[in-house]
Amino acid sequence: MSGTKHIMVDESAWNSAQQAAGRLAQVQRELPGMLENIRRQNLADLNRVQTTLSRRQDQVEKGLSALSANTRQLEAWVDVELREQAAGLTDLRNETRKTAEQLRRDLSRERSERQAQFQKLSDRVDDLKAGRERASEMARAFYQDARVMHDVVDCLPHERFAPGRLDRLHQRLADAGRMLQEQEAAYSLGTVRQLYHDLSELRADVQLLETDWLRTQAEALTALHRVAETGRLNAEVPVPDLPGATVDVDHWTDGGLSELLAEIQERTRVATGEQSPLTVEELRAIITQVAPGYEARLDSLVERAGRRVVAAQFRANTAEQVIDALADQGFAFVEETYEEGDFRAAHYSKLRHHDSSEVVVEVAPHGDTGMAIRVLSYDDERSQNRRSQRAQDLSQVLRRNGVPVGEATDAGIEPAPEQRDFERIRARSQGAR
Repeated sequence: MSGTKHIMVDESAWNSAQQAAGRLAQVQRELPGMLENIRRQNLADLNRVQTTLSRRQDQVEKGLSALSANTRQLEAWVDVELREQAAGLTDLRNETRKTAEQLRRDLSRERSERQAQFQKLSDRVDDLKAGRERASEMARAFYQDARVMHDVVDCLPHERFAPGRLDRLHQRLADAGRMLQEQEAAYSLGTVRQLYHDLSELRADVQLLETDWLRTQAEALTALHRVAETGRLNAEVPVPDLPGATVDVDHWTDGGLSELLAEIQERTRVATGEQSPLTVEELRAIITQVAPGYEARLDSLVERAGRRVVAAQFRANTAEQVIDALADQGFAFVEETYEEGDFRAAHYSKLRHHDSSEVVVEVAPHGDTGMAIRVLSYDDERSQNRRSQRAQDLSQVLRRNGVPVGEATDAGIEPAPEQRDFERIRARSQGAR
């Protein structure tokens, strides 16, 4: 039999013992200042969106000021609705604010009513003595209004939110211009009137889609800011049932918190700004899937850190029990250390008998919560019976103290001399054993 004995811990029983010993660390979501920081960032995002939309609307209304009286009333109504949409953004909980789809339906209804009014007017001018002249005048006015509306839409992000539509309408506008030159303008009234309304509809659609995108972007950024702020303020959390003890979450998750925060920061960078490549569907996915996924990962990281801290404490307690048990066998404590000086790593204790034989006991982590014990005997006489009895006695002591260990097993090898060199153990990296 060799001088290396393994004593394994029943992992399922060990996990149960840890759970019974105390609650694990949990994410704190009501920390002082956290909600205020999130609210302030949220308001800044919404104010930015509102400023962007107001600037856009000012630009559009300036361009539409050249419209004729025939169309100005309809566009003024659209402008009022769009400004109300922008003004309501500062309160995402505003349940009375119209959705983009609701506003689109209202605009469609208003446009249909306006078209019907124009049609009635066209029908009446046919009965007038100067009906053809009046129809020609209206056709030319609609054509000019269509050109104004085309130029306004061309300054909007139409290729992003309605790709290809303006190109088709541009061709129709060119065709309408030729028709007005080649035949009496009155015959083109219906064509140019419909062309104008299609351009007007495109204008409203692009602005509505942009508003919806910007609002969704603000909500997505708020969700990302919330989980990032929660992560930063939970970098250290108290350990329940261990008064005064705190957990450095990043340290005890081997950099897991830093990795999560970096990922959130990169996602936030991509989602920020008017030129963000994300679609509205991708932004909604951040709100409904990505950010909640980050929240779940943060919960897991904090819980993992708590488990590892509790497991390290159990290992330290177990090491003390081993030292006491060996003292009963006539060994005197010499020194102890942690591998690389890291409490997450294995604990080593060295004891010496009056006959100069030494024992080194390693209490090492096994996964996040498991534990494995090695008893390394350095005996000149190499008494196999004494070595076996020593390991069995340790197992019995640990079981009496509530540590669910099995029977000691022989590793079949003699311990290497460097395994008793604690300076070397303190200096070496984990995993180099």
